[in-house]
Amino acid sequence: MRFSLLAGALALLFAFVGGAVYLTLDSFNHFQEIEDRFAGTCTPVTGVAGPEDIEASSPERAFVSSLDRRAGPDARGAIFSVRVDDPLDSENWRDRTAGIPEKFRPLGLNYFVEGDVRRLFVVNDATKAVEIYSVAETGDLTHLESISEKRVTSPNDVVAVGPRAFYVSNDVEAGRASLIGKAQFLLRAGAGKILYFDGVSMRAAAEGLRFANGLAINAQGTRLYAAETSGQALRIYDRDLATGVLALRRIESLPASPDNLNVAWDGAVWIGAQPKPLQTPLVERDRTQSSPSLVIRFDDKDGVASPMTEVFSDRGDAISTATVAALSGRRLLIGALLDDKYLVCDLPG
Repeated sequence: MRFSLLAGALALLFAFVGGAVYLTLDSFNHFQEIEDRFAGTCTPVTGVAGPEDIEASSPERAFVSSLDRRAGPDARGAIFSVRVDDPLDSENWRDRTAGIPEKFRPLGLNYFVEGDVRRLFVVNDATKAVEIYSVAETGDLTHLESISEKRVTSPNDVVAVGPRAFYVSNDVEAGRASLIGKAQFLLRAGAGKILYFDGVSMRAAAEGLRFANGLAINAQGTRLYAAETSGQALRIYDRDLATGVLALRRIESLPASPDNLNVAWDGAVWIGAQPKPLQTPLVERDRTQSSPSLVIRFDDKDGVASPMTEVFSDRGDAISTATVAALSGRRLLIGALLDDKYLVCDLPG
């Protein structure tokens, strides 16, 4: 009798655990069929390890954040300045950081221009800091300073609002690689923050994000966008120009897990997203595996009936685990976390 009760309890436990696992996988689109859809044409540019973030600095050039994440924790990343119209130019593969800092694992980056001042802000996961570089006309970078703070425990992306002022996303306080951080991702816990450095001190600008990831800001500096990766949503904040204070305007649901964000010349937000984010650890361990990619265009204008457009969808053959979509002129650049390439796509029309 006792054995029967124990067996029944174990069966019930296994059924409960199995059901919870199934529901978690289903909520992250793990069983969804992804189709290849794109009305334009794409050309792969190979030889760039892990182009996790890309941002256009002009219609002709873009900065690329690169790191071989399979090479181990001591691998050093690079920042490339590439000619979009000539992706095979030999200068495209030259690291522009001059080896500074020595410990450098770049994630999100942001290009800032104000008058004659040109800066590149880069999240450095190796030291949990934001690196600030001066940008020459050639695209070469001169390191100016590293800014870190004890609350920046797991930085992911950065957006600049001044020569040394910025917002930085802290995806989960425990760190994305920790067991607690992974559990918070799966449970969609609001453990993410956006921190604001005003050039003098740092403070919390927004809290309760479900894995805070990509950041972007409109041309006027009045609206900030934040990606909630595990929440599969885009948060939109109104920003006070005088104080930097953020006020949540609304939350837009997305059909996939968003990563990095870029605001294009027309004000539209371009989102690199992963329809099946729970496949990413499998791809990281096994090069033969792939994960689908999605690019979403969000038109943040009043009166737009359908602000979301799925511009690019791929099962993982053209590019796996897309993390960024950046518009440069009429070309769309799509980067990825683990691929050794990025795509240069000619948009239709």
